Amino acid sequence: MPPRIVTSEGNVTRIHRAAEPHAPAEMLDARAEVARYIGQMVLDLERMANTANLELLAYFLAMARAEADGISQVPSVTKPEREAQTQAPYRAD
Repeated sequence: MPPRIVTSEGNVTRIHRAAEPHAPAEMLDARAEVARYIGQMVLDLERMANTANLELLAYFLAMARAEADGISQVPSVTKPEREAQTQAPYRAD
């Protein structure tokens, strides 16, 4: 599958196919930034699912967060660190 690039302008997010094998650095940075943002949003949802004892949903959200972290190249956390992040009670600030 060819690489995809995500761009966002205003309220519109677009996914583009990279025309060449090596996309420009700024497009890859934008892709990583979007993935990082999605990872943070999914972490909040995962916390909510754990608080409500929605185990299967929390599992799928954890998978989505792992994928987003891999795309954005966020360093992996150890299992105890991950559990501490996701078991924290959800509080809407």
